[in-house]
Amino acid sequence: MQDDRILVQVQKTIEEMLVDFDSYCRTYGIRYYLFYGSALGAVRHKGFIPWDDDADLILFRKDFEKLKKTWKDHPMEGYFFQTRETDPGYPLKTPKIRKNGTAYVEELLKEKKMHHGIFIDFFVLDDYVKNPLLRSITEWITMFDFNAVRRYQPKRRGKYLYAVTNRLFANGKIYRWWYRSVYPKLKKDETMCSDINSFTFSHRYDFKKEWFGEPKKVPFDAYSLPVPQNTDAVLKVCYGDYMTPPPVKKRVSYHQPYYCSFKEEYHPGK
Repeated sequence: MQDDRILVQVQKTIEEMLVDFDSYCRTYGIRYYLFYGSALGAVRHKGFIPWDDDADLILFRKDFEKLKKTWKDHPMEGYFFQTRETDPGYPLKTPKIRKNGTAYVEELLKEKKMHHGIFIDFFVLDDYVKNPLLRSITEWITMFDFNAVRRYQPKRRGKYLYAVTNRLFANGKIYRWWYRSVYPKLKKDETMCSDINSFTFSHRYDFKKEWFGEPKKVPFDAYSLPVPQNTDAVLKVCYGDYMTPPPVKKRVSYHQPYYCSFKEEYHPGK
C-alpha cells in the first residue's frame, strides 16, 4: 500500500502540473477537459479522489493534434510529452506529459528504458463509426493491438487466441493500416464520439458530442479547471452512480509504484 505522505506529495505535484498545463492551453487556444477519475474527483471531492495518484485529461482528436504540433514548436519548460514516437522505450498507447527531474515508476514498467517522471494521462475522443460491424472490427483491432503492445496473455481462457493475435499485432502494422487507410473512409455518426483506445466491451467510452461543449470551470482544490458541460451525463456513462464512493477495500490506486522521487529521475540499471 502506498505511503499516505507520498500520495499527498504526488497529488500536490500533479496539481502543479495541471495548473501549468491549463495555462499552456489557454495561451495556445487548446481545448481540453478533466475526465474519468479527475472529473469524478472534481465533482465528488472538489479535487483529487483521495486515493488517486494520477490525472486524466481528454481532448477531441483535432485538439490533440493541435497540442502535438504546438508542443513540437513550443514545448512546456520542465516537461516531456511522451508517446511511442517521442519515447521509443515507452510501450503504452496512452500519451502522457511527465515532469522532468521526478520519478513515479510503475511496477510493470520498471525495467523499461523510458521517461519515468510523475505524469498526467491524455485520452483522445475519436469519431464514432456508424456501421455496427465495422465499429466492432475497429474495436477488436484496437484491443488486440493494445494487448500485443503490453504482451497480455490470460492464463486460461483465450490463452491460445492471444498467443496468435499478439504475434499478428506485434509490429503495429495492422493497427496503423486500419487507422490510416480504412478508418478515415468509414461513415461516422456525427452526434457521437468515443475514446476508442480505452475500449472495453462495456462501452463505457462512448459519448454524445453535445455533452462536451465549451469547457466549464469547476473547483479543483484551490484552483478552477475545465470539465465537460454535461459532466453528469458523462460520469453516469463511465461510473453509473458516481456520487456513491466505492467500498473501503476498493479505495486504492491502480498504479502500484515501484519507486517515487520528487528530486531525481529514474533510469533502470543505474
